[in-house]
Amino acid sequence: MEAVIEKECSALGGLFQTIISDMKGSYPVWEDFINKAGKLQSQLRTTVVAAAAFLDAFQKVADMATNTRGGTREIGSALTRMCMRHRSIETKLRQFSSALIDCLINPLQEQMEEWKKVANQLDKDHTKEYKKARQEIKKKSSDTLKLQKKAKKGRGDIQPQLDSALQDVNDKYLLLEETEKQAVRKALIEERGRFCTFISMLRPVIEEEISMLGEITHLQTISEDLKSLTMDPHKLPSSSEQVILDLKGSDYSWSYQTPPSSPSTTMSRKSSVCSSLNSVNSSDSRSSGSHSHSPSSHYRYRSSPAAPTWPSRHPSACPACPPTTQDSFPRTLSSPSHHPP
Repeated sequence: MEAVIEKECSALGGLFQTIISDMKGSYPVWEDFINKAGKLQSQLRTTVVAAAAFLDAFQKVADMATNTRGGTREIGSALTRMCMRHRSIETKLRQFSSALIDCLINPLQEQMEEWKKVANQLDKDHTKEYKKARQEIKKKSSDTLKLQKKAKKGRGDIQPQLDSALQDVNDKYLLLEETEKQAVRKALIEERGRFCTFISMLRPVIEEEISMLGEITHLQTISEDLKSLTMDPHKLPSSSEQVILDLKGSDYSWSYQTPPSSPSTTMSRKSSVCSSLNSVNSSDSRSSGSHSHSPSSHYRYRSSPAAPTWPSRHPSACPACPPTTQDSFPRTLSSPSHHPP
């Protein structure tokens, strides 16, 4: 009987040590989870900022489509509804990120310190109680052996004491067994309690995530509306046709403004005018040159000294045109004609 109880107590003690060892060995896993959750929360926070900037730009596109003259107003309205739904998703994503740090990461990190203390205390209390129970059993067993030796020597008055001592040893074993069972129960409860606590911290995060994903289902209807509105880009909707019809008989608030001529056209016309003026100047120069080939003119050229003058330009030349070849050389002033005696 005692041997059986001893074996069961040893098995219970071994189970207790295994549970405590597993709890102590789980700390690196919890720490790794906290570390990865922190990185996820940091990325989510960055995503929220990027999503807000994206939706601001998205809203500008939707406003631009809404402010068109009837051709795409329905598309702009659908885009605005799409943007508003994404705003709701952004808000839920922000709440999900906050729940991750406030409801899970920080509380779990604080709880780990408490878990370490509790596991160490359970191990310490179990060791203390186990040693105490073993010492009591050892003492009672030693007393029983002494009484058994005396009973073997023929002392009949020792038998009642021997029976009482044997019962005490048996009670001590039963007490040790119950103590080990209680220790194992405490260890199992502590191990289970850790995961229950973890779930209680995780639930608010999951609820925020479910709420965020619930907003996504509303995008399906808007997506179908956009698909219907943009099915045929070359077909104007009835609202656009109505804008054209309403223009008749109205105050004509729009008017077509003739665009100004391009700078290249102006320069081309200016160059054409300059070329025409240069052609006229060249013709005049050739005409005056043909009259200077008479004998008297030739004589005047040889007898009269040349008087250099500064280059001059034709009065009608274009200011923007470069000087012609004739304008680039000095002209010769002719003196009055002298006839030989």
